[in-house]
Amino acid sequence: MDAMSGPATRRIEAPRVAPAVWQQWLQRQIPLAPWPLLDPGRRLVVVAPHPDDEILACALLMQQHARQGGALQLVAVTDGEASHADAGWPADWLPPIRRSERHEGLACLGLGQMPVTQLHLPDGGVAEAGSRLHAALMALLAPGDVLLTTWHLDGHPDHEACGRVARDVAWRLGLPLLLAPVWMWHWAELDGPGIAWTSLRALCGDEQACAAKAQALRAHRSQLLPRAPGLGPVLDDAIVERAQWPCEYFFA
Repeated sequence: MDAMSGPATRRIEAPRVAPAVWQQWLQRQIPLAPWPLLDPGRRLVVVAPHPDDEILACALLMQQHARQGGALQLVAVTDGEASHADAGWPADWLPPIRRSERHEGLACLGLGQMPVTQLHLPDGGVAEAGSRLHAALMALLAPGDVLLTTWHLDGHPDHEACGRVARDVAWRLGLPLLLAPVWMWHWAELDGPGIAWTSLRALCGDEQACAAKAQALRAHRSQLLPRAPGLGPVLDDAIVERAQWPCEYFFA
């Protein structure tokens, strides 16, 4: 994940609401989704803007679907090469590191054999390459699939671009779509305006699934360690704490 800021109203800076406060509010306000959330006869296609987004967005859901016998497919939109640009790392250093971290993370979930389609779109430039993402999804998806990606108002430009493209593709193909907020929790307010809270649903995992998710995120070491002296990690304490929630949330 590369914490670039979106529009001023959705700027990713210090969290406005502490994760523990969010968690208490969500437990009171957001209904639980039916279990299992997805028909195991459907393939779940996860569109991840960067390596680690599949963990942050839907690690519990992917595990649940796999345990029910459902098929999974991951679309790796970018290689995450820009996450350390401000630390002076050459862009060609990161893709092999982040691909290796992704493979390790998926293995922690028991999904080491999950098919991965790599698009190699520019990190930070998914909006400009949106037509390529759109064409790739139109070619990959099949009737009966369920599409999942990051929310189209998440705050990170690449996350938002993936959400916009997925909405159009799902509409054209008549497919169910789940949109996961990842960075929204940084800039949003409790019951804040402009967010369709009534369409948000919670999926809770068991202790084993939650532990596997935490282990999978730890595999993404490049995002959890300081990028350089004086520069903190890409994934700050708040997003790491949120990844330990027992529930994941989706706009459906």
